[in-house]
Amino acid sequence: GFGASFVALFAQLGGGIYTKAADVGADLVGKVEAGIPEDDPRNAAVIADLVGDNVGDCAGRGADLFESTAAENIGAMILGVAIWRVTDDAAWILFPLVIRAFGLIATSIGLISVPFFSRENQDPMTPLNYGYYVITALSVAFMALVTKLMMGDTWHWFFLAGVVGIATSVVFVYITQYYTSGSWRPVKEIAEASRTGPATNIITGTAVGLETTCATALAIGGALVISFILGSQSDLPNGGV
Repeated sequence: GFGASFVALFAQLGGGIYTKAADVGADLVGKVEAGIPEDDPRNAAVIADLVGDNVGDCAGRGADLFESTAAENIGAMILGVAIWRVTDDAAWILFPLVIRAFGLIATSIGLISVPFFSRENQDPMTPLNYGYYVITALSVAFMALVTKLMMGDTWHWFFLAGVVGIATSVVFVYITQYYTSGSWRPVKEIAEASRTGPATNIITGTAVGLETTCATALAIGGALVISFILGSQSDLPNGGV
């Protein structure tokens, strides 16, 4: 876990520095000195700029997610060790790794399915959403299989707790789309506020941003409470916490 955090730290910091250095350098050379537009293929520094975007935004974010996943796996496996000492069943320790492996399989299938939902003159989010629905459905099915095989007679409570987490991720997708898509009220309000100047734009944008965190916090809090209640119905005291 510490190693993953260490790698993520350097990937985020190093990637961010490279991204901004390449971006500023490309803009200075292109716009100021050569007088050509941003991201123009005639500017060789644009290559470094685009590489920096991948290093900072893709590799950095990926390392951060890897660190978070590793920490979650280790925490769940530590709880599994405590249960293993009582039940002498190693399935409690291996369960986080097995469920993650099936999650990777579901994600791979969902990514492959995205092109099959693509149509001409279509909103780009539509096939992405369908792909996410495929991932969600497969994740639920795989979770039911793994929990039934590894969690004993009370597997259904752990399965339902996992479904709550998957459902929460779907809620996050809709919250994000609602607050960032131009088809919904928040973005329209910010655009309308921009008519009267930058001050109202900043005020409205800040208000919408705070509103976004409220919706996310409520979703996380509700998921935690429901998962705890479901886990408490199993043989583990206090839901295994």
